[in-house]
Amino acid sequence: MPESVANPTLGYKLDPGELGLWNSAPASRSILRVLSQEISNWLYFKRKVEREGGVIIQGGISLDLRKRGSFLAAVAGRTSVWVYYPGERAQSNEFSEQSYKQYIEEKIRQLESQLAFATPEEKEKLEQQIQLLEIAMNLPLQLIKMLFEPLGLFLNAVV
Repeated sequence: MPESVANPTLGYKLDPGELGLWNSAPASRSILRVLSQEISNWLYFKRKVEREGGVIIQGGISLDLRKRGSFLAAVAGRTSVWVYYPGERAQSNEFSEQSYKQYIEEKIRQLESQLAFATPEEKEKLEQQIQLLEIAMNLPLQLIKMLFEPLGLFLNAVV
């Protein structure tokens, strides 16, 4: 008896504020679907940074690959961009208390969107990360800077 090929349809949600179409794709075409969305995000970040006079110093695209049906499928993607603004812009690019809280809230939303596709072990890790971010959101910005800047971790990244 020939073995049947399972090719489930995967649904994708965009992050809040992300440009693009909310589509689904069969598992066999999911990598192409997610990669094209992440390339669009990369180009958006690149144009935005160039308009603002910055330079991309590091960045990348990562895909969360999992077995779905008979295929290795992309269940989520992430585009990261680290930006340098030369001159005066670099000094004035520090987070205010409000933008810091918005940054943390966005990170929490990203992690919550990953919960739907996670295994039980991954869900536990994601929930722990969300709890830590919620704690960090309630700490004063000055304390966060004191804790992270000596380690080389800066909060003025576009992610």
